Amino acid sequence: MIRKIGKSGLVLFAVSMLIFSGCNKSAESVSSSAETGQTEDMSRGLKGKKSSEESSGDKKLKLSDREIEVYDGHLDTVVLIYMVGSNLESQNHLATKDIHEIQAALGDAGADDSGVKILVETGGCKQWSDDFNIASDKLQRFEIGADDLIPKDELELANMSKPETLADFMYWGVNAYPADHYDIILWNHGGGSMLGFGADEQFSGYMMRLQQMQKAFEAVGRHFDFVGFDACLMGTVETAYMLSPYADYLIASEEMEPGNGWYYTDWVKMLLKDPGLSPEKFGKQIVDDFASSNEESGDNYTLSLLDLSKFGKVYDALIDFSKNSETAVENREYSRIAKARSDARGFGDGNYEQVDIIDFLEKTELSGKEELKKAVSDAVIYQKSNIKGANGLAMYFPDKNLEKFDQMITVFDALNYDPAYKESLSSFCTIMAQADDETKEGNGYTKKDWYRNDIARLYEEETDTKIPELIPYREVDGNYVIDITHEQLDTMTFCGLEVWLDTGEGYMEMGIDIWKENTGDGNIIASYDNSWVTLNDVFVPYYMQDLGMRTDGSAYDYGYIPAILNDDDYIWIRVEFVQPEEGDGWATVQGYWIVEEMDEEGGDGIRNLKQLKAGDTLDYVSFFHSYDGEKTPCMMGERVTVPEEGLTVGYMLMEDPSTVIHFILEDVYKNTYYTDWIRVEP
Repeated sequence: MIRKIGKSGLVLFAVSMLIFSGCNKSAESVSSSAETGQTEDMSRGLKGKKSSEESSGDKKLKLSDREIEVYDGHLDTVVLIYMVGSNLESQNHLATKDIHEIQAALGDAGADDSGVKILVETGGCKQWSDDFNIASDKLQRFEIGADDLIPKDELELANMSKPETLADFMYWGVNAYPADHYDIILWNHGGGSMLGFGADEQFSGYMMRLQQMQKAFEAVGRHFDFVGFDACLMGTVETAYMLSPYADYLIASEEMEPGNGWYYTDWVKMLLKDPGLSPEKFGKQIVDDFASSNEESGDNYTLSLLDLSKFGKVYDALIDFSKNSETAVENREYSRIAKARSDARGFGDGNYEQVDIIDFLEKTELSGKEELKKAVSDAVIYQKSNIKGANGLAMYFPDKNLEKFDQMITVFDALNYDPAYKESLSSFCTIMAQADDETKEGNGYTKKDWYRNDIARLYEEETDTKIPELIPYREVDGNYVIDITHEQLDTMTFCGLEVWLDTGEGYMEMGIDIWKENTGDGNIIASYDNSWVTLNDVFVPYYMQDLGMRTDGSAYDYGYIPAILNDDDYIWIRVEFVQPEEGDGWATVQGYWIVEEMDEEGGDGIRNLKQLKAGDTLDYVSFFHSYDGEKTPCMMGERVTVPEEGLTVGYMLMEDPSTVIHFILEDVYKNTYYTDWIRVEP
């Protein structure tokens, strides 16, 4: 039985209690401090960060004048790997694992004297595995051999997220080893078009922006067969357009890469067997190997082989499309474009403002979309993904993180994007900014250079939706239904169900789930069956972050469980639920993030996940609301010790609970709404 709680009850908490607010379909989560109970900025790994652009500014990079020892001979292919070890190596030894995979190929091929050399620069890591003699206090360059790493050069420790460091390695590699073909793989974390590549844990942790990376390639002045990113989120039109003068192909992922990243053995073996093999052929093998290895582990994955010679046409079609989009916005059509943006496949939990281009186009009716779709399809010559809606190439498209639009304008300027493109995105950002209270008062975003007063005036009436911040219910056939019209419902991009447990002394937060149940005519029903997430049969607070479909028809969703690990670190435990079209589903613990580290650039990436170990202790974190309105952090249940077999995720019915629920909604204009609370009896 469900009954409504009057406004004199829990509605007093409606604004102050949220752990999860301001969300859209790709529901970005907001952490809460276990010590203070204060909400943190939703942008998590994106907040308050500066680039290191001042290291190079507008000046051309100056390359080292160190004498280079030149290889005595001429090679078919040289593969350079810029391996910024970071916490991927110091905590999980993933760089060492990939070196072993390359050695396995060399050993099987017996190819020490082949026409292929694989060279690696190591650095950016506080502690390397003992498998090789790699130092953490210097930069080292090795040739990878079948049995060992062969030292070739050594330098003082330097920040590998600086373009000077990357340029120096590339310059050394292409000049020390004469060859017909050069390839380079950038190995580490990726932050997409917004943040770029490479978090050096020995230094600031800042990433190398696209415009800085461009300076590195420009300084070296050598054309590469392919540039590959064994890193997250770099499969974007901005990355590809930037690299198009310097390489034939780009291999990169739209989504966050699983921790293991690329699988190296098979494609390296193929190259060793035929050193003159075209990059398109073994590039496809890289994609196939990546897909098969991650298919086996059950992870979500994307990887694309992109023809960079086609990106002039992609760019031209994108600019034309943006001009048509701007015209549509001026004709008051923002709402349907924004809804398509929200419904399209996004990446990186929504934190990096990247969306699949083709999936977005398929959800719009704007003129020019077919031309852009064809250009993108021609450029994506090969791709594999198990995520529905991932078609091989993403683009930056602001959806919520307005603070970072300034940074992207810098990128667009460095890449010489047509000013019309920035104007189009500025229109979107201006309309979204109207939900900000300071902006409504004439401050806030109105002070930004990109803010457009003409667009703000045009949409002044439309962004004031007249929907009350506290939406009432109405009864339909014995059910409570959220009382908004179908037209208003069509503007909504997110609906979340929040659950609290009545303990008899107050209310314990259980978390939030993304709501899916509607009536036959599309209304949102207020119902709940008292089922919730468990770890080893213990009910835990759970906050859903995203959901989607895989290409095999399986539905998936994932979220996080807040906890204190070993009386020390405040963590988010990431869990994923998968439900096939037929048969039973399953759920897994994918690892955890340390919340403090998530504030670092790219700190919320999948490759940053750490693994719980047997014997670890966990105290699950919730928040308690007393009946008189006081909110305090608390631990939910007894302390848990992780068993040898790890934690098991479940979804179980609570016994004789007394729960209260309400809903959080967000529309295309970024207005947030709440419903009153309803009590659900067992």
